[in-house]
Amino acid sequence: MAMLAAGFLLVAAVLAVWLIWASYHDRSGRRASCPAAPDAAGSPTATAGDARALAASRPGWLQVLDASTLIQVCNLAGALQQIHRESKLSQAVWERDFAPAIGQTLRYVQLLPASEAHHHAHVGGLAAHTVEVVHAAIAIRNGYLLPRGGAAEVVDRQRDHWTYAVIFAALLHDIGKPMTDLRVVLAERADGPLRPWLPMAGDMVAAGAAEYEVRFAPKAERDYGAHRRLPLVLAPRIVPATALAFLAREPSVMLELQAVWSGDDATSVLTEIVRLADRRSAASNLQQGPRSQFSAATTVPLIEQLMAAMRRLLRQGGLPLNRDGAAGWVADGAIWFVAKRLADAVREEIARVEPGGGESLPGASKNDRLFDTWQDYGVLERNPDTGQAVWYVEVRGGGYAHELAMLRFPLDKLFGSPDAYPAAFEGTMVVKPPRNARDRREAGEGTDAGQGEALARDTEEARPRPGKKCQGQDIPAPRPPHAASRLSDTTVTQAPQRRPAVPDPAATEEEDKDGFLSDDDSVTAQDDPNPKTLPRIPSPMSGPVTPFVREPTRSADTAQPNRMGSEGLGPSDAALRFMTWLQQGLADGSIPYNEAGAPVHFVPEGMALVSPRTFREFAALYGDDGTGPPHAPSGDKVGTGIQRHVIKARWHVVGSGNANVLHYTVLGRGAKPAGKLAAVVIKHPERWINPVPPANPNVVPFAQKTPSGTT
Repeated sequence: MAMLAAGFLLVAAVLAVWLIWASYHDRSGRRASCPAAPDAAGSPTATAGDARALAASRPGWLQVLDASTLIQVCNLAGALQQIHRESKLSQAVWERDFAPAIGQTLRYVQLLPASEAHHHAHVGGLAAHTVEVVHAAIAIRNGYLLPRGGAAEVVDRQRDHWTYAVIFAALLHDIGKPMTDLRVVLAERADGPLRPWLPMAGDMVAAGAAEYEVRFAPKAERDYGAHRRLPLVLAPRIVPATALAFLAREPSVMLELQAVWSGDDATSVLTEIVRLADRRSAASNLQQGPRSQFSAATTVPLIEQLMAAMRRLLRQGGLPLNRDGAAGWVADGAIWFVAKRLADAVREEIARVEPGGGESLPGASKNDRLFDTWQDYGVLERNPDTGQAVWYVEVRGGGYAHELAMLRFPLDKLFGSPDAYPAAFEGTMVVKPPRNARDRREAGEGTDAGQGEALARDTEEARPRPGKKCQGQDIPAPRPPHAASRLSDTTVTQAPQRRPAVPDPAATEEEDKDGFLSDDDSVTAQDDPNPKTLPRIPSPMSGPVTPFVREPTRSADTAQPNRMGSEGLGPSDAALRFMTWLQQGLADGSIPYNEAGAPVHFVPEGMALVSPRTFREFAALYGDDGTGPPHAPSGDKVGTGIQRHVIKARWHVVGSGNANVLHYTVLGRGAKPAGKLAAVVIKHPERWINPVPPANPNVVPFAQKTPSGTT
């Protein structure tokens, strides 16, 4: 019996070493991507991140993959290497206790999404989110002395035990979502019968599945708090026995981890760390990650509803600007909207245009939920003095002055082109501290850290009269900031400098019955009300872990509107081949950007592909549809075919006069015009490239005045 057990351990050790080798063969820390190489047909080779390489026999289905392939597909090797390094654990310990757990977790979550319409809703979203949370959690843990208040010898003795607990708490924090939020259908072979996946019975590999389809549970069947209680049930399937035995040597640590896995302890330091890491990952994905969803998703992301309604109202005059009684004022590259009036107008517009749309929105008493959504996605600018969405501004116009609670939206978030920007307000906007801070200041009192701030009254509701301030309804108060405002009255002349805010880990979780957020998925950053207990840790993520994977195309009879392309069947295979080639080239450096002579430049409107050069280079290698044969690199028509495919996908910015190609001025020394270029500009480049490089300041719209005053 002993010999049999020893043999089993030897086999397990060999498998663990193999898994680590497969997982960490890419030591560069860069995205796992390869330059496109022509195959026998002259087309780019399908990489693991290509939807064609993941497609199963049924349209829209995905293949069941092993752990090493999932690491490659989801570009996780670099992040896993950083987690190992920052854990400060030996290679032997990592290979014995953590690599198998990570591999098993990936086998379990496969390419499932983390949500239907919120963060990480894309293919591979749950795997990417899990690794991001572990990465952030271990970096945050390194800023703590645990247990809190423990003697020096206890802190030293339990150091590795707490590291174990943090990693396993983060690794399993969302492991229950496949059971609570999804309904996955399996097939053991291409022509085999269909059956539901029962996660409690084991992962898809253990279930003998070859392919699967992702479906979402009806909202009536979802329990948005249930997944927090499932890690304790699934932990024995994922965490090696050696790791559990090591944790059991310090019972206090093990008991705290068990409480977190069971969802029973919302005040634990482990819960605090994981929740903060979870919010960082979600915020990073919302602001920089792809906007794609599974085709089976039926919920339209709240941010899409809000932004579409705002743009319609602006076009139709439903949000009047720059006058007494207006909804907003334009100043310093932004529109300052009256907070409550904007929320109410958007809610009414969604209810008017979308049948039943208003019923799915947070109620009129929950305007703060709308503010949080705009803030989470980075479409409004936070007040740097409070870390919150709301600003307190005095608007001074001709014959009137009103103090308002306002939201600041950069113009480029609301309009596709500077040509569409509204005229600037001719009066003055003066930023004010919160009213209670001013009252304390005038009374000679200090501004104690941790005190809550009362929001200013929304003075628009009663339609202000010239020269008078009106009373309106209260805006819901935000959570307490780290420190009350000390900002003196400041005239708004430039965009304020934003400082990062740390989320409040003790904030009460609110279950979302409307289906927009799930438990602690709310990622609005809050300043810590108790800086002595929560050290400020810089974010460990330079950008989100984003698998460049697209869901395999469905057949014509099941196709739905494609959020990344046009209506109907979505982008063509040729357009997708071109974007795959572009992604790979930007990732490995073979396609330069933002430098003299580069075919790609990043501009405020998106990713500018110099035309026709970029398309000619692709066609010269792979032909006009990416399948070959290559074209000779000469002739005016080379590249026009692939450019037409990309334009038909409707990913690009359409200029005035319905122009598909935009024109830019290239600035040289002294910011003087040195040339011109034409480009097809891809909107929302974060869907393709993460993180998005900064805009090239030397490429400006052709009609825009340059710093030297010329046009």
